[in-house]
Amino acid sequence: MIANSGHDEHKKYKGGRAGDQTGDEWRVINWYNRPWSCVLRWPEKRVAQDIAYCARAAAENDKIGYDQDQRATFWAALCNVANYDPARITAACEADCSCGVASIVKAVGYRQGVSDLSGIDPDYYWTGNLRSGLKDIGFQVLTGSKYVTSDRYLLPGDILLYDNHHTAINLDVGELVRDEWDPVPTYIPGWHRDDKGWWYAKDEHHFAKKEWMKINKCWYFFDYDGYAVTGHQVIDGKQWYFNAEPGHPKECALMVTDPEGALQVWVV
Repeated sequence: MIANSGHDEHKKYKGGRAGDQTGDEWRVINWYNRPWSCVLRWPEKRVAQDIAYCARAAAENDKIGYDQDQRATFWAALCNVANYDPARITAACEADCSCGVASIVKAVGYRQGVSDLSGIDPDYYWTGNLRSGLKDIGFQVLTGSKYVTSDRYLLPGDILLYDNHHTAINLDVGELVRDEWDPVPTYIPGWHRDDKGWWYAKDEHHFAKKEWMKINKCWYFFDYDGYAVTGHQVIDGKQWYFNAEPGHPKECALMVTDPEGALQVWVV
């Protein structure tokens, strides 16, 4: 989800009444492709998370609307509430996308004690200079396609920018981020071996674990750590035997006995 400030109550950019008259002048919406030119990311987790908090609070406060001609009144309102918290604003005010983002960045600078952020002038910024301005005070500029074409790799507080057109703030952890600051690793699909044994990548982001898998006509079972088991195993109360011969082409494959009782790989 993103906090998006895009128009006034008349679907225009100027001339509306102060405050959010319709509930959608500044609101929380699903991520969408504007398209975005880059993502601006503050490198410290606590600060970035507070940017996301303030962005959501502003979007959910209907005292804050959209108007380019009155865009500085949002920052003025923030200066009059405790801890620069957008949720505490009770007087109708306005912002536009860029001044709104910059006001939140400045507010978080005061809230978190980061002078590089608190020292900016929100009214100076527009979508044509936001990239260079925020980069100069410490934001990372991410332009890779995985950051600008979906929300899967985004973090709370990431600022989405379409140069010269629009900006918004991401609120959530992307689905391909394991936690708020640790990207999901990328695997090469197929078999892999390390010092603990064989494991299998089902795709570039998932490996087999706690499950049976049929691979190249043979059955394998992967334990809780993701390694293919070998030798005698008890699984779901039943006894099984998996090829334990190191270097065998079907090492770890499930085995059965032939009519004479000899072990052989079970080819399905």
